Amino acid sequence: MRTRRLTLFVSALSLSVPSLWATAHAQATPQPQSFHVDCGADTSGDGSRSTPWNTLEQVNSHTFQPGDAILLKRGSTCEGRQLFPKGSGAEGQPITVDTYGSGAKPKLAGAGQVTDVVRLADQQYWEIRNLDISNKGDTAATRRGVHITRTDSGTGTHYRLSGLDIHDVNGNQTKKDDDASAGIFFEVLGHSKATSFDDVAILDNTVKTVDRYGIHFWTRWMRRPELQNANCGSTCGPWRPQTGVVIRGNSVSDIGGDAIVPHHTDGALVEYNKVDGFREREPEHCAAGIWGWNTVDAVYQHNEVSGGKSTCDGQGLDIDEANTRTVYQYNYSHDNEGGFILLCNGSGSTSADNVVRYNISQNDGGQLFDMVCAKTTNTQIYNNTFHLAEPVEIVSNGNGSTADNAVFSNNIFHVATSDAAYVDVGGLGFDANVFHGNHPSGEPTDPHKVTADPKLAAPGTATSRTDADGYRLQAGSSALTNGRVIGEPGSRDYFGNPLVAGCAPDRGAHQLTTSCAAAAERTSAG
Repeated sequence: MRTRRLTLFVSALSLSVPSLWATAHAQATPQPQSFHVDCGADTSGDGSRSTPWNTLEQVNSHTFQPGDAILLKRGSTCEGRQLFPKGSGAEGQPITVDTYGSGAKPKLAGAGQVTDVVRLADQQYWEIRNLDISNKGDTAATRRGVHITRTDSGTGTHYRLSGLDIHDVNGNQTKKDDDASAGIFFEVLGHSKATSFDDVAILDNTVKTVDRYGIHFWTRWMRRPELQNANCGSTCGPWRPQTGVVIRGNSVSDIGGDAIVPHHTDGALVEYNKVDGFREREPEHCAAGIWGWNTVDAVYQHNEVSGGKSTCDGQGLDIDEANTRTVYQYNYSHDNEGGFILLCNGSGSTSADNVVRYNISQNDGGQLFDMVCAKTTNTQIYNNTFHLAEPVEIVSNGNGSTADNAVFSNNIFHVATSDAAYVDVGGLGFDANVFHGNHPSGEPTDPHKVTADPKLAAPGTATSRTDADGYRLQAGSSALTNGRVIGEPGSRDYFGNPLVAGCAPDRGAHQLTTSCAAAAERTSAG
């Protein structure tokens, strides 16, 4: 009898210990909390909705736990202070910054009294959304809207910025690269432990009237064989790119320098953004619209970029130093004083195997294609449509590139201005392009050149990326089924029509023909 009772006691104890441990563990693990902030409240409370905190200092002094939320009251204004909360979230439990109540987005107005209005340092798993952020001082100085940094702290992951309205940041107009001014800036510092950002999504924000950058990435961990001109001196570390970067659906306008620049990234996706106005106030350095420096496998697609000022670059797009396997596709570039795209490698560096396809350019001026600095390698430029009505050098081959450096195939050059020229293009590769309208001096030799009317529906009438039907081909076009076969042309044209590898395509950005034409059927036309 005693033995049986002892056995039952031991069995009961073995069942109860895990249960007791689980209960204690649940009690020790903090549950996610919501902390409310109303900078307009007369008195400070405990962070509840009924008695919110009323200063950002209270937020900044708290270390938040995974799953916590910081909620700022709509219609409120926090002026002259920085939001710098502490702590990190966890996988599946990010810390969020958002709003409560009704009305306008809460304003975080730095008023030039802080360098960074919103700041994170060596933190991860954060989502920040639906704030109105500004930082305008009496005179220009180093200033940012959102500044997220990592320093000798390894890889940080999961950052989401969405629904932010960032405006009026009168930063340093001329300081580039590190410690620069920007609307949104992800920056990696230090040089003792390899460090980077991963899984960064910048979605559906507006960035307006900001100097010097709109959206900017930078790191000191940049050295790789393809880059021979690293500009961080003794602080440079070996290549540790930013990964999982997505920049989507943002409106970026009236920017002093460059608009969107995912420098030092591997596999960045930049899509469905609208840029209107860049290099507005940069007095010393050149600037372009959407581009990267020292990047691998970047894809830029479905963007609209316009309003580039000056011909110190001033192009909407840019293939630059140490860019490898960049793809620009389905973008609409227009009314950029500098031109459509810059092709500019660095001396001794490798910028190779880049593709520019199925884009539309309307009324870009300056140097439509500006080939300067050192030469790129194997840049393939095909099936784009260009409507030229402003004074323009259509291709300016300032660095003496040859067909090893750049090949133009299946493009439509619709030249509607008499003030145009091709400069030193004889050594470049041209095959199966359409040259229609005016025929400026230097027009290149092309073994399958077409000069007859491509019958664009209404060239020069596009009003946006999604309203560009004037660049569709019509029946009877000279551009049908006679393009150069491209081995891997992509899956679709500018308008979403499917492409089939191995077929002779229509020329330009529109694939009107739905049947497959064999390569042998291609003909030249006068």
